[in-house]
Amino acid sequence: MRIYPLSKPFLLAKLFIKEQLKEPVALLWIVISPVVTFYLITYAGYSGGESLRDYASATSWFYAFISSSVALFGLAFYIVGRRESGFLRSFVYTKRTKIIFLAGQFLAYSFMSVIYCSVFYVLTRGYFGLIALEEWLVIVGRFYMCFLLFSTPSLLLTLAPIGFQNTNTLFSILSVSMLALGIGSFNASYPLFSVIGLFNPMGWANRLMLVGVTGSATLVAAILGMIIVTGWFVFRFLLINPVWSRY
Repeated sequence: MRIYPLSKPFLLAKLFIKEQLKEPVALLWIVISPVVTFYLITYAGYSGGESLRDYASATSWFYAFISSSVALFGLAFYIVGRRESGFLRSFVYTKRTKIIFLAGQFLAYSFMSVIYCSVFYVLTRGYFGLIALEEWLVIVGRFYMCFLLFSTPSLLLTLAPIGFQNTNTLFSILSVSMLALGIGSFNASYPLFSVIGLFNPMGWANRLMLVGVTGSATLVAAILGMIIVTGWFVFRFLLINPVWSRY
C-alpha cells in the first residue's frame, strides 16, 4: 500500500506515453519532418560540391530543434491542453495530485524525448556510416540535456493565462524564431546576430550537441538548477481553471 502512491506518477506517465504514441501526427511533425529536411539540405549541399561533414556537426541543429519541439509541443503544450479541456480542474486540485500530474507529465515526455532522438538517429546515421551503440548513448545524453534546457522556458510559459490556440501560435513562433536566429547568428558576420545568439537557447542546445555534456559543464549545471527551480515554481503557480472559464 505504501508503494502504490509512489508508483502513481509512473502509471500516469504510462498512460500519457500511450496517448502520445497513438498520435502519428506528432511523430510526423517532430521527427519525420526534420529527417526529410535534413536529407534535402544534405543532398543540396552534396550536389553543390560541398564536402561531407561529420555526423555531429551535420545534425546538431536538427537535434536542437527536435528537443525544443518535444519540450514546447509535448511537455508544455499538453499541460495547456489538459488545462483548457477541464482535466486539471476536475482531477488536479490538491498538492498531492499536482505532484503526481507534473511528475507523470515530465516522466512521459522524458521518455518520448529519448524515442524521438533515437528515431532521428536511426533514420539519419546511415548516411554517414554504421549505427554505433556508444555514439547513440552519447547523443541521447546530450539530447536529453537539450530537452531539459528547453523545458524550463516551456514550463514557465504554461503559467501564462492564454488559450489553447494562442499557445499553439506562440510556441510555433518561438520555435521557428529560435531556429532562424540561431542559424543566422552562426553564419552571419553582423555583431547584432552574435549578441542575439548569446541569449538564444537554440544556440546553447547546438553547442551542447557539438561539445558534449562534459565540455559544457557550467551550462549543464545551470540547466539542472533551473529545471529544479522551474519545477517548484510551476507546482506552486500551476493554473487549474481553463482560460475560457469564468468560474
